[in-house]
Amino acid sequence: MGASEPGGEAAAGGDSVASPVTAAGRESPAGRGATEAAVGTPDRGATAVADAGRGMTATGGTPGRGVTAVVGGGAAGIAAAKALVEAGLPVLGVERAASLGGLWRLDADTASYEGLRLNTSKPRTEFSDFPMPADWPDYPTRAQLLEYLRSYADRFGVGEHFRFGTTLESARRTEDGWELELTGPEGPYRETVEHLVVANGHNHEPRLPEPPYPGTFTGTESHAHDYVTPAGLAGKRVLVVGTGNSAMDIAAELAGHASAVLLSARRGVWVLPKRLLGRPSDQLNGALAALLPWRVRQVVSQAVLRVADRRPAGPRLPAPREGVLQDHPTLSDSVPRLVAEGRVLARQGVARLDGPRVHFADGQVDEVDHIVWCTGYRAVTPFLDTATMPDPASALLYRHVFPIGDDTISYVGLMQSTGSALPVVEAQSRLVAAVRAGTHRLPDPGTARRVASAELDAARDRWGRRRPHMRIDVDQYLRVMDRELRAAPSRALAGRRILVTGAAGTFGRAMSARFAAQGAHVAGLDIVGTAGIGDPEIPIIACDITSQESVDAAVAEAAALLGGIDLLVNNAGRGGPAPAELAPGEEAEAQLRLNLLGAWRVTATVLPHLVRARGQVVFIASRMAVLPLPLAAAYGVSKRALAAYADALRLEVGTHVGVTTVYPSMVRSPIHDSTRQAGLSLDAVSRPEPVEGVVDAIVRAVTARRAPRDVATTVRGRVEMMVGRHAPSLADRLVRRTVAARVAAGDFANAPLAAGMVSRHRSRGR
Repeated sequence: MGASEPGGEAAAGGDSVASPVTAAGRESPAGRGATEAAVGTPDRGATAVADAGRGMTATGGTPGRGVTAVVGGGAAGIAAAKALVEAGLPVLGVERAASLGGLWRLDADTASYEGLRLNTSKPRTEFSDFPMPADWPDYPTRAQLLEYLRSYADRFGVGEHFRFGTTLESARRTEDGWELELTGPEGPYRETVEHLVVANGHNHEPRLPEPPYPGTFTGTESHAHDYVTPAGLAGKRVLVVGTGNSAMDIAAELAGHASAVLLSARRGVWVLPKRLLGRPSDQLNGALAALLPWRVRQVVSQAVLRVADRRPAGPRLPAPREGVLQDHPTLSDSVPRLVAEGRVLARQGVARLDGPRVHFADGQVDEVDHIVWCTGYRAVTPFLDTATMPDPASALLYRHVFPIGDDTISYVGLMQSTGSALPVVEAQSRLVAAVRAGTHRLPDPGTARRVASAELDAARDRWGRRRPHMRIDVDQYLRVMDRELRAAPSRALAGRRILVTGAAGTFGRAMSARFAAQGAHVAGLDIVGTAGIGDPEIPIIACDITSQESVDAAVAEAAALLGGIDLLVNNAGRGGPAPAELAPGEEAEAQLRLNLLGAWRVTATVLPHLVRARGQVVFIASRMAVLPLPLAAAYGVSKRALAAYADALRLEVGTHVGVTTVYPSMVRSPIHDSTRQAGLSLDAVSRPEPVEGVVDAIVRAVTARRAPRDVATTVRGRVEMMVGRHAPSLADRLVRRTVAARVAAGDFANAPLAAGMVSRHRSRGR
C-alpha cells in the first residue's frame, strides 16, 4: 500500500475536522505560536476574533475577509494549509479527528490497517522540501508515513491553524463567501470565510458492487475499510474480492492465519515487483517519464517486466487486457508467489452467491466463511449541496483543482494518480495559494474549459471509462503544474526560522536581509550584538561563540525568539596572516577557536532543534579549504577542518538534518584588512566576487529539494574545487607559480611575515 489509497485509489485528504486555529497566515517573529489574530472558542461554539479585518467571526458578524478554510487534516489538507501559510494568507483548518494524519491514522473511521505499507518509494513520495529519513526503507510503513506527515506539519507550523474535533456539517455559498456550519467540542456554530479548500479525501464511504451480485450469502462480510489485522479471521475460509493494493495486502496477510484464502479477480491486473533492475520499480517509470510519451514508456516498461519476471511456475492471476500504464498496477512481491504455491487460490469474478457458497464466472464453486470486499470507495463531499458538487468523481476541474469560472472553491486531492499523492497535492496546494495570493491568474472560463476537456479526452483515451475525470499521470501532471506556476514568485523561505552567526558582518547582513525579504524569521549571533547591524527587524543577540556558556544562553534566547530553529548558517569567521612555517601565535589560535571550534560549539548546541525540525545546517567555508594559499595557513587550515567537521556531522545526523558546506572565493570585506595591512594582500591571487553572488548560492542551497553536500559560489570556484580535490599536484604547481611571480614583482617586499619565503625563492633563483 502506499501514498495512493487503500484499494488502489489515490488518497490525499483527511476527515472534515479541525482544532484551535489562528486567523493569521504568517507567524510573528516573536514566536511560533504568535499570530496576527487568535481565534478562541467561547460558549455555544461562537468564534470570537481579535482582528475583524482579517479574521473569522461568529454568526452575524463581518465575514472573514481573505480567510481560506481547509477541510480535512490528511496529506492534502496539510499541504494546502502549509502553502497558504507560506503565502502569508489567513487559514482556518477543519479536522474531525483529534489529530492530523488523515487515512494514515489507525482509527475506526479510517481505511488504514496495521500492515499497510506504501506502494511508492521514498523519493517518489516525499514532499519537495522535506525529504524522508535516509535510514527508512524504500517503501515506508503506515506508521512511518503518519510520523512523516505530522513532522511535516510541525516543521511548517500547520497544526496551529487547525481546529480538531470539529466537523463541517455544511458549506453554503453566500454573497460574502462561504457560510460554514460547524460542530465542535462546544457544540454547533457558524463561520464565514472567503474561500473553501475541499481536501477531505475520498476514502471514507466504502463502495460495494453495483448492482449487488445475485443471491444471498449466509456467511459474514466486511469491507476493506473495516480490516485492521488478520486475527479476527484466523481459521476461516476467506474470499477477498478485488485486485487493488488493499486486496493484495489483505490476502497476503491472511495466508498465514486463515484456513484458506481465495482472491477473486474480475479482470486481469498488473502485479509489479517492488524492485526492478536493483531499484524500486516506480523509479524506472519516473526516469522514463522525463524522456518518453506514455505509449512508448508502456512498451519499454512491459518489455522490462517480461525480462525481469522471476515468478515461480504454477497458478497465476488472470493476465491483464490493458497495458501496464493504462491500468492501476498493484505492487506485491508476495501475492504472485503465494498464488503459485497454492496458498492463495486465484478465482475469477463472482457470478452469484448461494448460501455459504460462491459461484464464479468460470463455473467454479467454493464454500467460504467470510467475504472481504476490497472494492474501493465513493468520492463524496457530504457538506456541499448537489448544485455545488453533483458528483466529485465526474467533476470537470481546471488542473483538477478549480471549477470552471469559479475561484471561490478549490479541490486538493480529488484525483487518482499513477504514483504518490503527496507531490500532486503539494503542486495543487501551490496553485491554490498562488491564486489566493494574487500572484497567479486563472485563465478565462472558455480557455479553462478547453484545457480541462482536452485533459479529460486524453484520460479517456488512456484509461477508458474508469474514473477518467479523476485520472492523472503523476509525472506529466507535475511537469504541467511546474510550467503553470513557474512565473509565481518563490516563497521557499517563508516561515523558516533561521539563526545566522556572524550576523553583523558583510555576509551576515546580506544573508539575513535576503532571508527576511523572502519571508523567513531571522535572528543573529554576533560578538557586537544588535548595535552592529542596521536592520532593526533582524535582532542580533550578543554572543561570544568561543564560550560555551555564552553560546548556551544565546541559542536559548534565539530559539525562544523564533519559536524554534529550522536552519543554522555558520557564517562567523576571522581571517588574518599566519604563515605555516611559524609557530602558531595568538592570531592562529584565535582563528582556530572561532572558525572551527566556535562553529562546532554553536552547531552542537542548536542540533536538537534542527533534528526536531528536520532542518539544515550550512557552513560557510572558503575555497582556501580545498585550494590553500601560503601565508594564511591558520585560515585555510581552520576552513578545511570546518569542512571535515561538516562531513563527519553529515555521517552522524544526515538522516534527519541536511548538512551543506559553501565555498566562497574572495569577497571584499573587513575580514581581509589585517592581511592587507601586513603586506600579504590576496588581491592579486583571488578574483573578487560580489556578496550578492555568494548570497544567491546560499539561498539556492537552503531552498533545494535536498540539502546539497558542497556548493561553490562561482563557475571558477567549481573548477578550483575540482582541481584542488582531484589534481592536488596540479593545484600546487599553479599556486607556486603565482607565488613566484608575486615574489619576483616585489609584492612582499614590506611583509616581514613573508621574509623567509621571499629569501628561499631568491636563493632558489640564484
